[in-house]
Amino acid sequence: MKLDGLITLYKSMKNQNIGRTNFRYTLNHLDFECLFFIDIKPFELVMGCLHQNFAIFLDVEQGFSIKPFIKPKSTFIKLVKALNTLDDSDHKFVPHEFFDEFNQHIPNRANPHTPVTPSDIIKYYSNIEEEDKIHFCGWLDNNIQNNKVSEKNLIKTRRFMGQQVYEFAKRRNQSTRWTPDPSQAVELFLPE
Repeated sequence: MKLDGLITLYKSMKNQNIGRTNFRYTLNHLDFECLFFIDIKPFELVMGCLHQNFAIFLDVEQGFSIKPFIKPKSTFIKLVKALNTLDDSDHKFVPHEFFDEFNQHIPNRANPHTPVTPSDIIKYYSNIEEEDKIHFCGWLDNNIQNNKVSEKNLIKTRRFMGQQVYEFAKRRNQSTRWTPDPSQAVELFLPE
């Protein structure tokens, strides 16, 4: 299934040099916080259902197509319950129709004033190393101590900073450093 609404949003992001954006979507009484990542491959779309404690994760393949399935089954069940649609009712829930409706409400333009932050990401991704440490505070050169950057640190780097920084860290054997204290945060830079 193609989400053509993402094409215009993607173009806006590219024109503004934005790798990640967020927007809200409301269906009936449910509010979704949507995160769209174009700085990783495949692109990712997260639809976090606010106040319901679940999120839908989608890989957006080439051509802006998705598989119109909601997995795992527990997420599908939570969505159906939250929408008050039962499989045996007159209003049977159909994922394809759900995504069709969503596609009609994708914004045309990315807002550069509402960037996706690590705080936004940590709400939906539970496999992040040291989840309380979300503020970037520098680099650790593992070559000095003859160590190797950990897979967990690389996953966190990719999730928070994108594919390009992840590839740099992996190639150069550098670990990103993180702190829970926002006053110790620094702007992202790549070491020479």
